[in-house]
Amino acid sequence: MDFTTFITTATVGAVPLVFVIIGLVEYFKKLGVKGNTLLLISMGIGILFGVPYMVSQQRPPAGDWFPIFTYWFAAIVYGIAMGLVASGIYDVVKAIIEKLFGKTIKTE
Repeated sequence: MDFTTFITTATVGAVPLVFVIIGLVEYFKKLGVKGNTLLLISMGIGILFGVPYMVSQQRPPAGDWFPIFTYWFAAIVYGIAMGLVASGIYDVVKAIIEKLFGKTIKTE
């Protein structure tokens, strides 16, 4: 997979994937999970969904170990990034709403 294809694939899949992660984290929040545990859940869900998404977009290369390692490393980094982005977007949106409307949003 060349760099342009990787970026295109990662970007197109990122938007719905981030919303799925945010939705699932909100579901866990309604189940009573609080605090830093939600960050870990966000990361876990990002890896759980991000890695298979990247794998589904391009078959892993065969042959020498380095292209295979690079492929899986990129897929895992993508999953971690999805978890980080999802948790970061939530915090940014919360801060913007609080600043615009002057209300504190209760998160727990």
